Amino acid sequence: MIKIKIKEAAEILNAQRIGSFDSDKYISGVSIDSRKVYENNLFVPIKGMTVNGHSYINDAIKNGAVATLWNKDEPNPPTDIAVILVDDTVKGLQDLAYFYRNKLNTKIVGVTGSNGKTSTKDITASVLSQKFKTQKTMGNYNTEIGVPYTLLSLDEDCEAAVIEMGMERKGEIDFLTRLVQPDVGIITSVGLVHIDNFPSIEEIAKAKLEIVNGIKDNGLFIYFGDDPLIENTVNDTEIKDSIRRQTFGLKEFNTLYLKSFSEDLDGITFTVSDERFGELYADMLGKHQSLNSMAAILAAEELGMTPEEIRLGLLKIEKTGLRNEIIKINKCTVLNDCYKSNPVSINAALEIFGLIKSQKKVVVLGDMLGYREMSHDMHYNVGKDLASHNIDELITIGQEAKYMAEGARENTGIGDIIEFDTKEEATEYLKKYLDEDCSILIKGSRFLKLEYIVNTLKDLEENQ
Repeated sequence: MIKIKIKEAAEILNAQRIGSFDSDKYISGVSIDSRKVYENNLFVPIKGMTVNGHSYINDAIKNGAVATLWNKDEPNPPTDIAVILVDDTVKGLQDLAYFYRNKLNTKIVGVTGSNGKTSTKDITASVLSQKFKTQKTMGNYNTEIGVPYTLLSLDEDCEAAVIEMGMERKGEIDFLTRLVQPDVGIITSVGLVHIDNFPSIEEIAKAKLEIVNGIKDNGLFIYFGDDPLIENTVNDTEIKDSIRRQTFGLKEFNTLYLKSFSEDLDGITFTVSDERFGELYADMLGKHQSLNSMAAILAAEELGMTPEEIRLGLLKIEKTGLRNEIIKINKCTVLNDCYKSNPVSINAALEIFGLIKSQKKVVVLGDMLGYREMSHDMHYNVGKDLASHNIDELITIGQEAKYMAEGARENTGIGDIIEFDTKEEATEYLKKYLDEDCSILIKGSRFLKLEYIVNTLKDLEENQ
């Protein structure tokens, strides 16, 4: 984590200092959450739409903050710690992160994509940790606030880092990649995610390609080569001559391609076109994870790792939660995949769900958000496509998900299709399945927080 004198932090930000402090006292690390402040942290209060972090300054001080950034237009700055006055605390956070990034002697892999970026981050970090002291983006800290916070959390002796970069609008990846300055940049996929902020999927692809703007000279750009949209956008994008390109996918023209694949509930086994790797195993679920693993393999090779080191790194991956978690609750098996939802990720979850054997198969799907005027058709088609999967019962949650139910009724042979407005209603209904030999897939957009269902059912079992 960043360690810097209070006066140096203020100088970097060209900011005035007030309050009670010793200019030579060191800041150790940064926190953007007053509840997670540690001794000698710099607290960075964020003013959001509904919550103003400045209101929690007393909690931050109580937990050990030695200094705080403070928006100049916010009243009542504290007097008992150092206060660094800035026009915008978010920009202050970003400027500190830019300074710190340029001090670090750390190889960084930057990852973005409509689907697969978090899994690719987790896989890549696991592989790199076999050779390097490695850190990664924790949770979903992949925004204009989360990325600088992640950079400032890297240890001074961190040798390799994997930074996830998310995007909702044009220009965000451009900003983040210039902040991160990755040695290796990865695009996992391009899909209809956040289409409500873009006129077309082609514009989403262009926005994802902004990642090349920050890749260091002589760096490596890795992308999913099977997608013509990505390939065409790459060809239409001005990329520095010094940046090399490699691709992964299923097709043989890629730098690295998949040759064989099998899976069970313990993980995936696969081989790739480079015979030096032999048979590979990863503690993940879904064929798409073999593709994500190939992106990680290419990144690891770029940083000088051997096939054996890479193979070992794939064996035990520290996974980010709420993605393809298999949980046993009494007699019921739950596939908890509540982090996000779109047609591609739903289909991937259903493929994994098919591996689970049980007397009854129940699929719970919530609203997919962000599709504007396309929303009804997108939801209807998801319901329609359920015909290709073995499902006994479909439960939908939310107003848009009702179109999934409609698509399923008109195009599948699913026996029971039930619609709920809220996750609480669905949870009450699902309680009856805890004593049955059944499996339940739970999938919905992050906004819905459908992990509530899983947590409530788990609590019921524990209290029985």
